Amino acid sequence: MRERFNRDGYLLVKGLLPKEPVLKCRREYFEYMSPSGLLKPGTDTVEGIFSEKDSRKYLPPGNLRRLFGLKDDEESEKYLELMISAHEAQFYLDFCEIEELRAFIRRFAGWEHITMLQRTLLRAFVPDSELTPVHFDQMYLRAGPPTSLTAWVPIGDISLEGGGLMYLEGSTDIGQKTEEEFSRNAGNLTDEERVSAFNKNMNDGGFLSRDTVEYGQKADRKWLIGEYEVGDVIFHNPWMVHASCKNKDPQRRIRLATDLRFVDSTKPYDKVSSFLVEHT
Repeated sequence: MRERFNRDGYLLVKGLLPKEPVLKCRREYFEYMSPSGLLKPGTDTVEGIFSEKDSRKYLPPGNLRRLFGLKDDEESEKYLELMISAHEAQFYLDFCEIEELRAFIRRFAGWEHITMLQRTLLRAFVPDSELTPVHFDQMYLRAGPPTSLTAWVPIGDISLEGGGLMYLEGSTDIGQKTEEEFSRNAGNLTDEERVSAFNKNMNDGGFLSRDTVEYGQKADRKWLIGEYEVGDVIFHNPWMVHASCKNKDPQRRIRLATDLRFVDSTKPYDKVSSFLVEHT
């Protein structure tokens, strides 16, 4: 597994987590979010079937919402409020403590003492909404060395058309070279700007590109996509270039997933960056 991870920059582990706590989190998340009008009335909450209201109501915090979100909309504002507060809800805190995930990371990374960074990201993407543009995680972790391990955890099944995470094949070197170029151009920045992805040397929103097709063509690399099932976890290094697919799920299911980032707590790591960086 380590050899494959080092070679590819990512590793999909099927069925790592028990299904029950994953589905429990999914059900309780959608129950928590229901006052925002997110779900279709009369459907099973755990299915997460979209209400078919204007998808711009349900964009996550950050630049996607700033650029494309609805303004002065009561349901949209309620959604934003609940989406942020869900990070502190007990059902999500319990989910983040699933022992099977931490035990695997200890074995896989060889870290006896692990810390989960505060900047967890719990995101629901409704069908036909804006997708997360092209980026790599170290862009948001510049206050520390590139030693983090990201676990992207689907909270529910995600079909091939359902808006899952996709990776640019063999792109660790692209992330590294991009960051090296940024460092060379950072002499005109303050210390605060230097560690931020949202500065004048980066694209609007702190991303590499909003056009995944064009970016892949210019890099001459393929985008890798797949289906995900309850219990799956995919790990990637901080340089791996990735984005989300557009959610075109035929059953109109909302794609729910979380990013959890782990470090070896005995070594230096980024203790500065805000936990509400935009992502998955």
